Amino acid sequence: MILRIGFIALIVFLTGCSTFKNTLDASKPNASVTSVSIGDISMETVTLLVGIEVYNPNSFALKAAGFDLDLLIDNSTVASIGQPDASLTLPAKGSNRVQLPVTLTFDEILSSMRGLGDKTEVDYGVQGKVAVNLPVLGSIDMPVEYSGVLPIPKQPEVTFKNLNVDSIGFSGVKLSVDLEVMNPNVFDINLNDVTYQLDVESKSLGGGNIKTINLPQGEFRVISIPLSIGVSDMGTSLYRLLIGSEPVSVDVSIEAEVDTNIDGWKSVPVTYEMKQELN
Repeated sequence: MILRIGFIALIVFLTGCSTFKNTLDASKPNASVTSVSIGDISMETVTLLVGIEVYNPNSFALKAAGFDLDLLIDNSTVASIGQPDASLTLPAKGSNRVQLPVTLTFDEILSSMRGLGDKTEVDYGVQGKVAVNLPVLGSIDMPVEYSGVLPIPKQPEVTFKNLNVDSIGFSGVKLSVDLEVMNPNVFDINLNDVTYQLDVESKSLGGGNIKTINLPQGEFRVISIPLSIGVSDMGTSLYRLLIGSEPVSVDVSIEAEVDTNIDGWKSVPVTYEMKQELN
């Protein structure tokens, strides 16, 4: 009996020594930010997905015990991406990944910075640490960092320039409205489902629809939109505009959807109300 107990104790001791030796031989895991992608983006907000990979070089499994990261814009912290209580299993001699989301409004970004109001993109960075639990040794921290460039979406600029009388006949009048359209962004945009309405002295003269207006990055275009008005719909205000010498108030209203080829972009409705005094 004493011999059996001693034999069992020896096995336990040797097993414990082996485990302790493995602990002493444990290699530090490696953590890195592998990507920062756009989850969704609009004119007002952006959600970034921060991808983190942790590699375990040891012959035994580990657990990541938490993530404590900061998002920086032009070297100033604007948000925390931390999940201090998150747990991620790391297989032996293997890796695991996690994506951490962070959502910001562009107003928050611009109001927290100085001199960014006219910028179309900003430098950003991710800095922080990933905690991993090692047997006996406890929690260790591994620093991570990442940098990139984030576009700052801006609404297209539309300006009412002129109202042209293209032709006058017995059936009515054909007009065209000249608009200057500018895309101030560093990416292409489309104005989809464009609807427009023309009012003269607060009286509606009609409107129309344009399926798509394509605007490459940084491009300025002049667009002429047509409008046909029958004789019975002309009204005294249009007659005054055509033959009178006094200025007449002309209003143009436009509604459209802003779209881009950026992954995650959410289509954004925009409205423009423009007025000019013409004669």
